[in-house]
Amino acid sequence: MKLRKLLSLLLAGAMVFSLASCQGQETVTNNESEAASSDTASSEAESTEPTENQLIIGTITQMESEFYDASFSNAATNYQMYGLLHGYTTVTATKEGEYEYDPTVVASHEETENEDGTKTYTVTINDGLVWSDGTPITAKDYVFAVLLESSPEMAEIGYPSQAGYSLVGYDEYLEGSTENFAGVHLVDDMTYSLTVKASELPYHYDITYASLWPRPMHVIAPDADVEESEAGAAITGDFTSELLETTVNDPETGYRAHPSVVSGPYTLESFDVSAQQAVFKINPEYAGDYRGVKPSIETLIVKLVSSDTMMNELEAGTVDLLVETSGADNIEAGLNLADAGTVNYNTYYRNGYGKIAFDCSQFPTDSKNVRQAIAYCLDRNEFVRQYTGGYGTVVHSYYGLAQWEYEESKDWINENLNTYEPNVDKAIELLEADGWTLGEDGQPYSGTGLRYKEVDGELKPLVIEWANTDGNPVSTLLATMLPESMEAAGMQLNATTMDFPTLQNAMLHASDKIYNMYNLATGFALASSPWYYYSKDPVWMQGGYNSNWIADDELDAVTQEMKSIPFDDRETWLTDWREFIKAWNDRLPDIPLYADEYYDFFAPKLQNWDATPVWSWTRAVLDASVE
Repeated sequence: MKLRKLLSLLLAGAMVFSLASCQGQETVTNNESEAASSDTASSEAESTEPTENQLIIGTITQMESEFYDASFSNAATNYQMYGLLHGYTTVTATKEGEYEYDPTVVASHEETENEDGTKTYTVTINDGLVWSDGTPITAKDYVFAVLLESSPEMAEIGYPSQAGYSLVGYDEYLEGSTENFAGVHLVDDMTYSLTVKASELPYHYDITYASLWPRPMHVIAPDADVEESEAGAAITGDFTSELLETTVNDPETGYRAHPSVVSGPYTLESFDVSAQQAVFKINPEYAGDYRGVKPSIETLIVKLVSSDTMMNELEAGTVDLLVETSGADNIEAGLNLADAGTVNYNTYYRNGYGKIAFDCSQFPTDSKNVRQAIAYCLDRNEFVRQYTGGYGTVVHSYYGLAQWEYEESKDWINENLNTYEPNVDKAIELLEADGWTLGEDGQPYSGTGLRYKEVDGELKPLVIEWANTDGNPVSTLLATMLPESMEAAGMQLNATTMDFPTLQNAMLHASDKIYNMYNLATGFALASSPWYYYSKDPVWMQGGYNSNWIADDELDAVTQEMKSIPFDDRETWLTDWREFIKAWNDRLPDIPLYADEYYDFFAPKLQNWDATPVWSWTRAVLDASVE
C-alpha cells in the first residue's frame, strides 16, 4: 500500500476545470466548473435486473430530475448525462482536447470578417440527421435553439438566457424591444449564420462562436415557427412564457424532466428520483460523434451509490463501473480488488480541484482579509495527507494537475504564489488590519473569544456560516481541522448540513439564506473561460458563472485581457494566465484544498475503457463495449 502511494506521488511530481460537493466527482458548470456532487446515498444497494448488454454506472453524486442543460442545474452527474442525450453540436471537442467543426453534422462552413469589426459564421448542416422520433433536423432547430435560449420568455421561467450574449442584437432581443434577433439568420433550410459583436472580438476560442446545438421546436413550441427577415430571425406563432412553463418546466411532462425527443447517443427511458437511478437506451437514430462512432452498449443505468459501500457493490456485481473515484480509502480498496483480479482500472489527473468556495458578496467574507485569515487557519498539507493519502497534492490557485499551463509553470508557481502555510498569528494580523478589534461590549478586543467590528454604527460579530452536505468525508475532515484554529483567531464557524440541491440554491442566491462558504469541487471546462467566472458584468453574476459573486477590478481586468488572446499564441496566454492565477491567489475567492488523481474502477466485462481529463465517461462510453 505504501509503495502504491509513493509511486503515485512520484508520478504526480513528474507531471507536476458544474460544482461538486468536495467528496467525489465534479464537472463543468456553466463556468466549468462547477458541477456538484453529494456523498449522500442509501447504504443498501438497489437491485438491478441484469441484461446481456448493459452497463451499471455508480456515482456518489446526487442526481436531480434535470436533463435540459447546466443552465438549469449544474449537479455533476446531471451535467455529464446531458452529453448522453443532447448531440449534434456543430463545433465539438475532440479526444485530444481540440475544437473542430463536427463533420457528422456540418456540411460546410464559412467565416467572414465584416467592415464594421463584426464577424459572421455561416454553417450548413448535413442532410439526413434526425431526432430520436425520426423527425428531420434542419437549420431551423439550430436557430430556434439560440432564439429560445436568448429570449425574455425563457428568462421568465428561470433560464439565464445567455446563449446569444456575444451576438449582434442580443440586448435588444432579450429585453423584448424587438422580436427579431439581428445577429441570427436562417439562410436556408439547412444553413444558419451568426454575427458576433465587434466588442466580443478577437476571442480566444473563436471557433466556438459558430457552435450551436439543436432543440426540438416541434416538442418545445409545436405551434411556433422560425421566420427569416432582413432584421434577423424570429420565433412566430404560439410562443409565450406560459407555453414554456408547460412544455419545459412542468415536472410531469416538461422537457427539463422528460426530454422525450433528443439528438444524442442515448434516450432517457426513466428516472426514479427517490431511488436515484436513471436508465438510458441507445438512440437508434444517432448518426455518430465527430468520428462517426456510435454506442454499442444497449442500456446504461446510472445509480447513486454510497462512498462507504461502492467498492462492495463493484465486487458484488451490482455496479459495473465507478467513475472518477477519489480519496485514499476508496482508491486503495479498488486497487486491492484489482490486485485480486476482480476489477480493472484506469487513472488520470483531475482537471480541477477541491475547494472551500467563498461567497464574496456576503459579510464578512466580502473582505479579502477575512478569506485569507481563514486560509491561514487550515493546514492544507495535512488535509491533503489525510484525505488523498498520497493520491493528490496541494494547489495554491485556480489550476489543476492536468493543465498544460501548470506543467510549464511549476517553478514559477513555487516562486510567486502565497502558499498560506498555517499561521494563526498571521490570521490575527489580517483581521486586526480589517478592523476586527472589538469585543462583544464594544471595548478593545481582550485576546480571547469572538471578535467584533463596527460597521455603519452597528457592532457585528465575526461569524462564518458554512454550508456542507451530509455524509461527506471532506466536510467531516474540515469540521475537525478548522474550528479550533478559527476560534483561536477570534472567529466562529457555524456549520449547517443539507442536501446538495438546497446548498446549490443557496449558492445561486435562490434561497432565503445565503452562506459565507461551501466545500465543493470544480472541474475545468476544456474552453476554460475565467473572463466569465470572475466578471463584474451582472449578466455573469447568475446561472453559476461567477459562482463566488466576486466583483474585483483586477480579476475582471486580467481575465478580460486573456479573452482576446489568439488560441495559437501560447506564450502570451501563459504570461497572462500566470498574472491571473497570481491575482486570484491574492484575492482568494476559494481556498484550494487539493488536486488529485481519479481512478475509474470497472468489471472485466467492460472493454475499451479510455476516459481522460478531457474525455469524460459520457464520451468514453461510445468506444466501450461489454462482453
